[in-house]
Amino acid sequence: MNARATDRVLARIDGLRDELVAALAEAIAIRSVNPTYPDQDYEDLAGGESAVSGLLAGLYRQAGAETELFGKAPGRDNVVGVLRGRGGGRSLIFNGHVDVVPADDTAQWTHDPFTAFVDDTHVWGRGSVDMKGGLIAQAFAAMALRQAGVRLRGDLILQGVAGEENLEHHMGTSAVLERGYTADAAIIAEPTGARVPLTVMPATPGVLVMRISVTGRSAHASMRSHMRAGHPGEPVAASAIDAALRIHDGLRRLEDEWVASRVDPLFDKGEFTIGLDVIDGGARGSRNVAFIPDDTTLDYAIFYPPAAPVAEIQSEIVQTVTGIAQQDPWLRANPPRIDWPMHYPGGRTEGDHPFIRTVCAARERAALDTAFAGVPEVRPFPSATDLTWFSAAGIPAVGLGPGALAMAHTVDERCVIDELVCAAKTYAVTAIDWCGAE
Repeated sequence: MNARATDRVLARIDGLRDELVAALAEAIAIRSVNPTYPDQDYEDLAGGESAVSGLLAGLYRQAGAETELFGKAPGRDNVVGVLRGRGGGRSLIFNGHVDVVPADDTAQWTHDPFTAFVDDTHVWGRGSVDMKGGLIAQAFAAMALRQAGVRLRGDLILQGVAGEENLEHHMGTSAVLERGYTADAAIIAEPTGARVPLTVMPATPGVLVMRISVTGRSAHASMRSHMRAGHPGEPVAASAIDAALRIHDGLRRLEDEWVASRVDPLFDKGEFTIGLDVIDGGARGSRNVAFIPDDTTLDYAIFYPPAAPVAEIQSEIVQTVTGIAQQDPWLRANPPRIDWPMHYPGGRTEGDHPFIRTVCAARERAALDTAFAGVPEVRPFPSATDLTWFSAAGIPAVGLGPGALAMAHTVDERCVIDELVCAAKTYAVTAIDWCGAE
């Protein structure tokens, strides 16, 4: 660690505290809701991401970076800033997404979600946590390096990307990496406040969406007694909901088995799940209790270990569903259909990787004499993040950012100002230690 450089930069970040908060307030005021998010008006929202990217480009230039704005669609620009190192050091990426989720329930908010409210301890507004706060902290870390007269040996690459909130990595992080903006490691500014703030998160699970469609035979609801086993003759009806729930019971048993069979050293036991989140069932002709249902769909969100092949996960689930169907006369004759509408692979950086040790040490140094002091926790991120695409590109990456995970996507989203400052310090110290500095 370059102690003198580090001390100068940490002091400079303290001096930039008010400017950092003001810049975050300016970013929150830009309504950069992802225009492809469900139930949104694309034409009304397209342009918000570009506006935030433009704001960041200005901050990156203040840090001395060469900047480029580019996008895959009009109004959906990414921004990259490159601070060229003197040479002889490792390179580093600061990454974050510029889009946010909607805040359509504005009447429930204490303050206007797109007019930042700042009190003594928090910045309130959509994106304060997820994740304009982290993006602004990264930009101010770079600014502090320059203002403190610290020159890195390796390149520092700042990335603000579009599309992440609707899993459009091809619009954002993947597009930036494909353009050649790669490095030896990356920090993603997702909010990582779990059990403690500013947790270091080097892994993300794989995520699958599965839909199971079950067909029944409809009849008047009074014919339910004729569905029972042992009733003479061909069944006059078969409840698709009953059949679907038998399948679900089997998948719940499989989920219980996963506690022991699906494990990863970076995850707690039981974190890999098969969750039924949407049920739609009834009679096709009339969604009415007067009819036995002949149509049911079950939609699942499946979280699986990042190192597990997705084909293996799908095969295990298909075998489970097939086994249940074979034991049921109706399902045996009318097999359920399984579709996979979405897949987001997992990603991980090994727990003993030098970059994780560097980030942990930087987080500890940055938090000295604060409420966040101590050795940071190292835990996986619970859902999909762009860490996946860094892993796919062979770039070791971690998530670390200001804000509580529980605050993301919520009414009254707000970020602790002291966390913003500590995050900026962690980013700057990581850059000094990883890239080398003069």
